Amino acid sequence: MRKKRSHVLGMILEEFDAEKYERTIRAEGRQEEREESIRYIVELLQEVGQTKMFVTDKIAEKYVLSHTEAEEITNQYWKQR
Repeated sequence: MRKKRSHVLGMILEEFDAEKYERTIRAEGRQEEREESIRYIVELLQEVGQTKMFVTDKIAEKYVLSHTEAEEITNQYWKQR
C-alpha cells in the first residue's frame, strides 16, 4: 500500500505545474483587486451624490463592460438609503 502511495504521490508531483498554479493565483488576486476597486468607486460616487445611472456609466466605461454588466455590478454595491 505504501509503495503505491509514494508512486501516486510522485505522479502527482510530476504533473503539478508550479508556473500555471502561480499564474492562477495571481489572476485570482487581480480579480479580487478589481472587484474591490469597483466597490470603492460605486460607494464613493454614491457618497458624493452621483446618480446610479452616472455610476453605472462610469463603471462600464472604466472597466469596458456592457451597460447590463455594469448595472448589475452597480446594483450589487449600491447602498439603499
